Amino acid sequence: MPERRSPSTSLRFVSRLVLVAIATSLLAAAASGGEPDRIEGTLFLTQFDSLDKAAAAAGSPEIQAEGASLVPGKWGQGVQIKPGGFLAIPTAGNLLPPQGTLMFWFKPNWSTTGSGPSHTLFSWGWDDGKQGYCVLSDGWWEPAGAPYTYLVFENQRYLHCHCPLTFVKDQWRQITVTWQFGKQASARLYVDGTLAAAAVGPGEAAPAPRTVLYLGSDRGTPSAKGRSADGVFDHLCILDRTLSKEEVRELFRAQEPDWRAIERRQEAWLHDVLEQPYAPQRDAAGRIQESRALLDESHRWAAPSAAEKVIERIARAGFNVYIPCVWHGRGASWPSQLTPMAADVEKTVGEGPPGFDPLAHLIRVAHARGIEVHPWFCVCYADARWEPLTPFIEEGTPAGACEAHNPAFRRFAVDLMMKVVRRYDVDGINLDYIRTKGISTSATARASYRRQFGAELLEDIKKTGPNGWPHPNLVRWQDDAIADIVRSFSAQARTARPGLVISVDGHPYLPTDTPGTQGRNDFWWAQEGWVDVIYSMDYARRLSWQKTEAIRSQLKRPEAAAIIVGNYEKTDAGQVVSRDAQLVADLIGFCQRKFLGNGVALYWYGSLDDAQIEALRTGPFREPAIPSWLLATQRSGTGGPRP
Repeated sequence: MPERRSPSTSLRFVSRLVLVAIATSLLAAAASGGEPDRIEGTLFLTQFDSLDKAAAAAGSPEIQAEGASLVPGKWGQGVQIKPGGFLAIPTAGNLLPPQGTLMFWFKPNWSTTGSGPSHTLFSWGWDDGKQGYCVLSDGWWEPAGAPYTYLVFENQRYLHCHCPLTFVKDQWRQITVTWQFGKQASARLYVDGTLAAAAVGPGEAAPAPRTVLYLGSDRGTPSAKGRSADGVFDHLCILDRTLSKEEVRELFRAQEPDWRAIERRQEAWLHDVLEQPYAPQRDAAGRIQESRALLDESHRWAAPSAAEKVIERIARAGFNVYIPCVWHGRGASWPSQLTPMAADVEKTVGEGPPGFDPLAHLIRVAHARGIEVHPWFCVCYADARWEPLTPFIEEGTPAGACEAHNPAFRRFAVDLMMKVVRRYDVDGINLDYIRTKGISTSATARASYRRQFGAELLEDIKKTGPNGWPHPNLVRWQDDAIADIVRSFSAQARTARPGLVISVDGHPYLPTDTPGTQGRNDFWWAQEGWVDVIYSMDYARRLSWQKTEAIRSQLKRPEAAAIIVGNYEKTDAGQVVSRDAQLVADLIGFCQRKFLGNGVALYWYGSLDDAQIEALRTGPFREPAIPSWLLATQRSGTGGPRP
């Protein structure tokens, strides 16, 4: 009897037929030497047969050109936009804010250097009342953003993403940007048919465009600095719908005869390293010495019978370090004398025997399997609904944060962590949200700034320092407040428990980069020896490994810098799903070979499915390892790893 298709199966079958139809049509066009056919849902299409008018337009087809000329394109004619030039394309009727796709081919007259100058491919302004803008630029928010390609789809809604892309002079690349505003707002950047970066944010009504679309220029933004594409464009189209990643891939393959070789090159950064031999450090008994950490943001481990299951899955995958979140600004995950227990933990603990201590139980279970436990604290995070933290939250304190400029809060944060260090047999402490989450304008903050600098905070916020960077006093003030927590905790914790591993989750920057203004200066903390490990939170499919490499090159202890890779994806609707298992294993294998010293880390347990466990235990973790750390208390090259 034939197998019956479910409605969802039938839908997938129809979708495949649609993709095949698209690919077949476009392949025929490409094979015949002509440009690709017009795609269903096209609002605007220019093949650059002329400079002043589009081939098709739902709105005005008129194009204004300045500093642009017709030259040979990928098919027939293309348009070359030189520095200072642009094409102005009407957005009314040609671009739908709620959803859409913008795609084109681009051939640069330059190659990526990582240090500038920046090149903007397109921009437009949003009519959001806040000078919002959309921009796609190789280099943005310089100098820190110079090495990355940014898609800032709506800056006022923090809907932006970036990735390290390499453009090569005279090499064509297909660029596709999709967007959708609904229950979730999303924007995605595809390069040569492959998802390169994505941003997902809260769902809000989409604003209307305020300006024309400036092709080849940053003129559509209030941050315009004369950044120009300086290259050749061909076959630009705007659609009234959001293409799926499968449709984007098939369209690229249909338009590019050499797509197989290009797709292989896209993954060369990863596979070239994976082809290198894996040569970990071993102890005298021949055991691999490598820390393999897994972070868990939930409290699933706190239930009386849950720790055994969690640790069993972790051990089966091959991890030897567990980093469970024990403080997320809404209660403790252990019986604390300083603060009440988190409501969800208290409920599950109540189901256990009298006096049950979830953290003590977890540590016993983990240690019995040779797995270290490093409790994870979201140090400055505050759930405003959780009343016990209200004494540390004032009017003007950044949303979702405690007042870091209140010495009482800083003492509370250190004391909270020290209670755990002294009471439990922990192997490390992980610091997250160790930042102000913004610039506080509370009465406490203003008084603190006035005492330190004899100046008014609200006035200095408006000022900038050299290179347009934030005012140096503002940066120092924020740095000092957070450093007070880190320095004090580090000194006390190492006295109480020598050999304790102190790690921080962050996005480190070099002293030569634009300084952060939230006090998280993890590079400085590592240089001072206050933290042992800086985990760069790098959850994209393509790792920003060059940044970690640059950080390591400037650290006194290069091994202090490591990467946390991600094992999840977000769908167009914002749903979190587990990432392809082989890619997760490959990213871990990459870090094993590329960044020796303090091991590897994965975020997070909630997306660790059985397929990922199998890929890890038969791949990068196929041989067991014991945890090993190179600590700040050991000078590089003078001491072995902590066994």
